[in-house]
Amino acid sequence: MRTDDLIKALDADARSTAMPLGSAWWIGAGAATLIAAVMFWLAVGPRTDIATAMYTTRFVAKFVFTMALAASAFALIRALSTPGAAT
Repeated sequence: MRTDDLIKALDADARSTAMPLGSAWWIGAGAATLIAAVMFWLAVGPRTDIATAMYTTRFVAKFVFTMALAASAFALIRALSTPGAAT
């Protein structure tokens, strides 16, 4: 194989239509959330006093803390996974 042929082949491979990284991250995060929710539901099961527990501060605080932690971790991981991005 000649050098020019190799360069043309590498150039053709580089132009492939791959999924954008941003879309892949959102699909992965959604799938991971869904799998974690299903596994949690299967392992722990439904809570019998969910109707009364939803109105307590502790119940809401657990979701707020978890969502804040997940959002900041997701943003940090996305920034660190992009080569050359400012962190």
